[in-house]
Amino acid sequence: MNNSAASRKLIYLLVTFGFVVMFLSTSIKSVYQIYFSDLAGHFGRGRADFAWSGSIFMLVTGLVSPLVGLLSDRFGPLRTVVVGAVAAGIALVGTSLLNQSLGLFILAYGLCGAFGLAAMTYVPMGVLVDRLFEQRKSGFAYAVITNGTSIGFIILSPFWLWLQPQVRWTEAFFWTGFVLLVPTAVIAWYAARRADSVGLGEEASVGTERKPSAWREVRTDPGFYALACGFFGCGATMAFVDVHLVAFWQDGGTSRTQMAVSLGMLGTLELVSGLVTGWLAMRYNKHSLLASFYVMRSLAMLLLLSSVSEVRTIVFASLFGASYLGTVVITSMYCLERYGLKIKGQTFGLLFLAHQLGAFVSVQLGAATFDAFKTYTPVIVSLAGVTIVGSVISWLTLRSSQRVPEPETCSLVEFDR
Repeated sequence: MNNSAASRKLIYLLVTFGFVVMFLSTSIKSVYQIYFSDLAGHFGRGRADFAWSGSIFMLVTGLVSPLVGLLSDRFGPLRTVVVGAVAAGIALVGTSLLNQSLGLFILAYGLCGAFGLAAMTYVPMGVLVDRLFEQRKSGFAYAVITNGTSIGFIILSPFWLWLQPQVRWTEAFFWTGFVLLVPTAVIAWYAARRADSVGLGEEASVGTERKPSAWREVRTDPGFYALACGFFGCGATMAFVDVHLVAFWQDGGTSRTQMAVSLGMLGTLELVSGLVTGWLAMRYNKHSLLASFYVMRSLAMLLLLSSVSEVRTIVFASLFGASYLGTVVITSMYCLERYGLKIKGQTFGLLFLAHQLGAFVSVQLGAATFDAFKTYTPVIVSLAGVTIVGSVISWLTLRSSQRVPEPETCSLVEFDR
């Protein structure tokens, strides 16, 4: 790999671009989250019926993640981002224009939008980072890029809350889709071309041997199932926040200002969590860190049951935000460490499938529980239990790492903090 000053500068530009993509991608979910009640009313359905759009979105995001990992491994993560931006843009613009059929909404948002999100976020960004940085620095670099989602929470979620009373959901969906479909996709295409021109778009490994099957490599490893179990709980709790949290707060009479402050706090702590996790993972046992983050997640969910408004909003958001990216960053690092660069994208895609299966169950179960009992309490307690199980399994199973020796590679550029 070319280690010239020009390519080093391009590396930092690619990291910046990855951060921006992650920032913009949060709108795919947050615009849905903030307008959830409006959308359910528009289509004249109860929350359980309309929530199928969100739960299918979560499920499809997981189902396509192995495919996204395969595309990232074979054709490059930046080219995968181009396809994702186009797909997400078409989904949002399409739902804003063809807005009379719930079935069409589910197909466009739940299928096309889900693929777009998967192809723009954690899986391709993980492959990008692993190609640009040495293993020891990849965790911190990945945290920097994925903190685009944190800034998205800090800036875009309060923005949508402010905008909701003034702008119809169709307008919000249209302009969000336009930003993804045109400038984001074009810049991603240009970035892929520039990376290829200096050899940064290529794999770190050499040779033309056929890539191994990720499933064949991981299916007998108990560590893979431990990571998948924890990630299932991670996805389930994240999905509850993405889809039901604002509605849960609104049902409890939480003020718009307090919701905006809490979402901003969640994003701020998510930002800190991602950076701190990358630093901690280079110095301490990752299995202990991962178990601790799942304990924090469980406690945060239980705080939602508090009768004190500030506890179930600001305190909850602080603790949940502090654990938000830690689980993702460490899981990504385990993927590279245990299975190697050749199948990192595919393996992380399989784990993200488990993550989104949890999200699917959470979204639909939350809506069905509310429609049946007019409360989210049973599902909140269940989510707290699932994350505790993930913590225990991570602690017991991931104590030892199965390092996969990599073939000789070109030297990678270190990430200068």
